[in-house]
Amino acid sequence: MIRTQVFLFSILMILTVSCSKDKTEFAAADCPDPISFANDVKPIIDVNCATSGCHDANTSTPYEFANYDDIAANANLILSVIRHETGVTPMPLNGNQLADSLIQKINCWVIQGKLDN
Repeated sequence: MIRTQVFLFSILMILTVSCSKDKTEFAAADCPDPISFANDVKPIIDVNCATSGCHDANTSTPYEFANYDDIAANANLILSVIRHETGVTPMPLNGNQLADSLIQKINCWVIQGKLDN
């Protein structure tokens, strides 16, 4: 029952969300240093996404971000929601947008090939 309610709420949010914040764009030139999955990306996800009841192993959401494979497979979606792009549910849910520096790290990791390093 709770999963159904969360799912329906998520769909409703996707359909009704509109965002006035500009989309943050980064280019490959903005990524001078290699980004480490283990040292840079995973800690950002653990603190902001894979928290208890959200996208952890006990999640009721359709996405679990417990390991490299989960995160790499959903990297583009993660970027969309943390950028608060139009048409997606902004994340963290009911929270402020992540700092541009954190978004840039994840974006650079994607640009650099989503390495498991």
